[in-house]
Amino acid sequence: MSGEYFGHLLKDKKIHKKGTELFLKIVESTELAFDKYEKALKAWRGEDYDKGYMLRDEIIQLEKEADEVKDLFFESIFRKKAYLPAVTEERYNMMLNADGILNRIERAVRILCLKKLDSKYFPKELEDIIDLTEDVIEDFIEANKLFFSDFEEASKYARKVEKKRDKVRDLFYIVSEKIVNDEIPRGTARILNATTRISIEAEEGVDYLKVLIAKHS
Repeated sequence: MSGEYFGHLLKDKKIHKKGTELFLKIVESTELAFDKYEKALKAWRGEDYDKGYMLRDEIIQLEKEADEVKDLFFESIFRKKAYLPAVTEERYNMMLNADGILNRIERAVRILCLKKLDSKYFPKELEDIIDLTEDVIEDFIEANKLFFSDFEEASKYARKVEKKRDKVRDLFYIVSEKIVNDEIPRGTARILNATTRISIEAEEGVDYLKVLIAKHS
């Protein structure tokens, strides 16, 4: 069966379409939020703290808006029992996975803004982690979009997430070793850990997609 399986298991295809649109709105919000996080990191490295605080607040607002979309989804989709029970659970878990990334980005920017730091807290490897995480989120979004139409292509993007996440893991230990050996400030650890958790969350999200693909193929 193709990724269109949701359409075969719904009582109302119009509601199905609306549900998919609401879900993808949350998924796509992850990209916007991470873009703002990257800009906040850049501002912090340049000691432009006011801009960092502004971007933090914008990310917090994005997460709140995503919660509102979840509430709308619940009221307009779940409460109408448009999905069969199994599909309801699956869709809800998919939404939680996307929202989990948003939560991680929000947490990361809040941690970043706890203390004013200068550029020595941001080694090259951390910048590489940030770039890879951006790619991970883009692939996560594509995997989720394609899930509804093409399982094979969705699986390809899921594998891309896993490969890039492996690179993030390797860089994480390189930076950690430098922190332990006092080559870079120990305060880098809190930014490193918070940023790395974003890609972990994305990997867990595509792992769940792969389970659904195996189940419904």
